[in-house]
Order: sequence, then C-alpha cells, then structure tokens
Amino acid sequence: MAKIDGFIAFRYLKSKKSSKVLSFISFISIVGIVLGVATLIVVTSVLTGFSENLKEKIVGANSHIVINKLDGTPIENWKKISKKVEKVDGVVAVAPFIMSQVLVSTKDVVNGVAVKGIIPELEVKATNLGKFIKQGDLKSLSDNSTKPYIAIGKELANTLGVVVGDDVVLISPFGKKGPFGFTPIMKHFRVGAIFDTGMYEYNNSLIFVDLNVLKNFFKIKREGVSGLSVKTIDFNKSGEIAVNIQAKLGFPYWARDWLSMNRNLFSALKLEKAAMFVILTLIVVVASFNIISLITMTVKDKRKDIAILRSFGANQKLIRKIFVKQGLFIGIVGTIIGDILGYLICFILEKYKIISLPEDIYYMDRIPVKIMPEVFIIVSICAVIITYFSSIYPAKQAAKLDPVELLRNE
Repeated sequence: MAKIDGFIAFRYLKSKKSSKVLSFISFISIVGIVLGVATLIVVTSVLTGFSENLKEKIVGANSHIVINKLDGTPIENWKKISKKVEKVDGVVAVAPFIMSQVLVSTKDVVNGVAVKGIIPELEVKATNLGKFIKQGDLKSLSDNSTKPYIAIGKELANTLGVVVGDDVVLISPFGKKGPFGFTPIMKHFRVGAIFDTGMYEYNNSLIFVDLNVLKNFFKIKREGVSGLSVKTIDFNKSGEIAVNIQAKLGFPYWARDWLSMNRNLFSALKLEKAAMFVILTLIVVVASFNIISLITMTVKDKRKDIAILRSFGANQKLIRKIFVKQGLFIGIVGTIIGDILGYLICFILEKYKIISLPEDIYYMDRIPVKIMPEVFIIVSICAVIITYFSSIYPAKQAAKLDPVELLRNE
C-alpha cells in the first residue's frame, strides 16, 4: 500500500482518449510552474548580480572605511592616527588623502572635477586604484618634476581629448586677490595615468594628484589631511571594524564604512529585490490554481475508480494521498524544468552580452547575473510548498466521497 498511491497518481496524469482535457490541463499546470520558477530565478539572480556588481565597484573605487573629523577640519596628526588605526584588528592598510574641487582644462574644454591628493604607494594598499590603471603608471604621480603628473578617468580623458603624456591645466577656486581683482591659481600638469573604475561618475569627475603636489598647488603649509582611507581584511565586516576604530579614536573623529555611506542606495536595492520576489511568486500561485482545477476535474472523472478503491479497503488517507501526490508530481516536475530553464537563461546572460546597458546610468554595460545555489533552493522550496497546499483541498474533498453513493449512481 505504501507505493500504490504514487503509482495511481502517476497513472491519472497519463493521457487517455477519454481524458485529453485533463492531460492538457496537466501540461498547462506544469508550464505555469516552469515559467514561474524560471522567472523568479532569473529576476532574483539579476537583481543580486546588479547589487553585487555595484557593491564591488563602489568598494573598489573607494576605501572600505573613511575617517574624518566631525567638524570638517583637517586631521593634523594623521601619521599618529594612522598608527593607532593600523593596530585595530582587521585593518590591512591606511592612507591619507586631501579632497577638493578644481577645474581641469585643455585648449578647447573645461570641466569641474574632484581632485584627490594621495600618496601613491600608500593609496594602492588602501584601495584598488592600482588595479584600475589602464594606461600609464600611477607611480608617475610621485615624480617631483617641474610639471607634475596626474591620473584621470577614462571618460574624462575622452571628454578632454587627452592621452598619457598630454598636458592639462588645473585651476584652483582658491585664488589670490590682487589690484585687478581675483586671480585664480593655475598650474600645468601632465597626464601620467588613465584609470577605469567601471563607474561612469568616478571616471568622469575624479582625478588623482600626489598629496604634496596638491598641497603646494593650494598653498597649504600645514601637515593636515582631509581624511584617512582604511582597507579591511573583509569589506563585509567593515561596519564592525569601523565601530572599533571609532571607539579607539573617540571624539572628534568619525569612522564610516562603505555601506553606511551608501545605505540609502543598498536599502532601496534590497527592498526592490524583496518586492520583486513576492510579486513574481504570484506567478507560481496563479499556476497553482490550474492544479486545483486539474485535481477537481480528475476527482470528478475518477469517481468510479475512487468507489472501487474504497470498496477494496482503501481508506480516506490513501485517497487523499493519491491526489496530493498528483499535485506534488506536477509541482516537482515543473520546478525541476524551471530550475534548468532559469539556469540556462542566467548562464547565457552571464556569458554573452545579449542586452546592452548605458554605462552612465547603470554603471555597467551589460545585465549582471550572479548564479547562487541558495536562490535555486529557496525558489524550489517555495514552488513545491505552494503546489502542495494547492492540492490539499481537492484531495480532501475526494477522500470524503461516499463509495456507496458513488456505486449506486453508477
């Protein structure tokens, strides 16, 4: 008796001349589950890929933790502070920086950009800037020649129409007052490196200059810096490490991890992912209505069979299990095929650039996909549970049928 319920359930799904409609509904039910599962997997994988891709690029272009002063004043004793931060568990490297705004110009183009003064040998340890260099060499920034070097982004280089070795002019907003009015500070620089972070905003509006060169350019005589960049052993744990740094440094220092600086963006992505999962699960729920219809029609069509089974000693539990297993069979088959289809779509999207995206809007040139086993497991479990609950009610109704009445009507 243990296997008879599964055998009968499978037999009821097979096509017969008198039950073509039931076979068609079975097919539609499986297709509905397949489409629902595949859609859930693809959309969840794409949203996860988008979030991870954006996270990697934001973390790659910036440090894991940034330390500033709460009042916005420079960190004067930055070397001493750096040594304290390096002793915190999980900290890999610390690098100072100065941030400001300047105009960069060539003969024909003028652009407003953010300039970051760095110590190249320390910056490559605290961020991934060294990995983003596509042309030239970041070490050239340390060259203390009369015409210092700068590193600019790929998009900015295209806008200015310059390549490595070309000259540009930096114009400071902090000029000097003379007898003829305000005179901006200007200095010639040479393009020493071109980088590509993968994010349009950074590539188009950020340049790097040696820290001491930038100080001389702005006529800064003090030793202070705008802040400190910190790299951690694991960027996913940077929040905890930032708390430890904050506790060690105390007031007036402010340690922020990359997630807290982009909390609104990633919270929105997380909410969107959850909302899309719930909405797309409705596809599977709608498909489960076909299962209810199928089992109800099967019960009506197999009334005589049910009566015979009951007369041979089959109890209500066995009858109920037959029709529940019929629904589960549809759900499991549909889920397996949906998993395969979803994986194939994700693999194709990941391998080939089928759909192009504008980089200046989405920070990437193709649809990102991250194939995660847990996504397949969660979606599969949800689909099977939905089909199981869809089968319970019509199966209970079948178990309640009176065999005497069924045989009398026959």
